[in-house]
Amino acid sequence: MAASTGASSTTPINRDQLNSVQGKLAFARRSPEERAPEIVFSRNDAPAVTYDVTIRDARPIVGDLSLDREGFTLVQHNLSCANAQDPDAMRDKYLEEMVPLIKDYFNASWVIPKKDAVIIRSRGAPPGMNEERALVTNEVSGIAHVDYSTIAAPMMAARENQLQVIPIRAYSRLMVIQTWHALSEPPQDFPLALCDGSTVLDTDLVHTHHDRHGIRHGMWRVHYSPLHRWYYFENMKPGEFILFKGYDSNENCDPRSAHTAFDNRLAFPNAKPRRSVECRFFVYYD
Repeated sequence: MAASTGASSTTPINRDQLNSVQGKLAFARRSPEERAPEIVFSRNDAPAVTYDVTIRDARPIVGDLSLDREGFTLVQHNLSCANAQDPDAMRDKYLEEMVPLIKDYFNASWVIPKKDAVIIRSRGAPPGMNEERALVTNEVSGIAHVDYSTIAAPMMAARENQLQVIPIRAYSRLMVIQTWHALSEPPQDFPLALCDGSTVLDTDLVHTHHDRHGIRHGMWRVHYSPLHRWYYFENMKPGEFILFKGYDSNENCDPRSAHTAFDNRLAFPNAKPRRSVECRFFVYYD
C-alpha cells in the first residue's frame, strides 16, 4: 500500500517539544466516579466529560507519520472545487476528483465513496441549503470518537455497494479512509484534532450507535486517558487535506483514529469561522 508508512527523518524529532495549544475536548464518561466537568450535547446523548488537553502541531513530523500506526497524515493536493458554493456541485465534483486520487494513493484495486457522507461543515451556513445529497451543517463534531466499529465498517461497505447497485466482489482487504479539507483560510476557529492511534487502548473505547438517514451503525466513543497523544495541523490551507483511517480489516494496521473538533480561539483569537468538507471512502484490494 503506497504511503502507508512515513519515511523516518534523519534526526528524530522530540514530539514533546512540538509547538502545542490547549484544547478542551469532550470524552465519554469512563465511570460514575470520574471527576471531570460534565457536558451534554443533546437529549439523546449520554453525558460526556471534558478535559483540557495538549494538542501538538504535527506539521514538523509529517514525514514520520504512518496511517498504519498513528492513523493519519497530511497530503498536499489542490482541490479544484474548493470555491464551489452549491452543495450538490461540491459533492459531485469532490467525489469525481477524490476517488481516483484515493485509488492511486493507496494503489487500491477499487474505491467506493460513501455518497451520503460528503459533509460540508460551515459555521453559520446559510439557511435553505440542500442537505439531501451533500450534507450541510453548522455543527462540528463535539466528542472524541471513531466513526466505525470493527463490526460496522464491513456492514456499511456492503450497504453502500447495494445502494449503488455494485455487484458483490471478493476482496482480500478493506479499509475505510476519511478525508478532511479546510476550505476557509487559516487559522480556523475549530480545527480537527486527531489522536495517535498507537496510544489508544481497547479499554479506552466504548461501543455506541449513530443514527443517520434512518440507518443505525456502530461506532466508538473515546474515554479520556492521560496516555493519549493529540495532534492537529496548524493553519490548514485549501491546497492540503488530512487523510486518516477509520477501519482496516488487516488488524495489524488498524489504529483507532479517534478525532474531534476543538475550539482554538484561545490560541488564535482572530481565527476565521471554519468551513470544511469531508468524506469517507471504502478502499478495496483483490
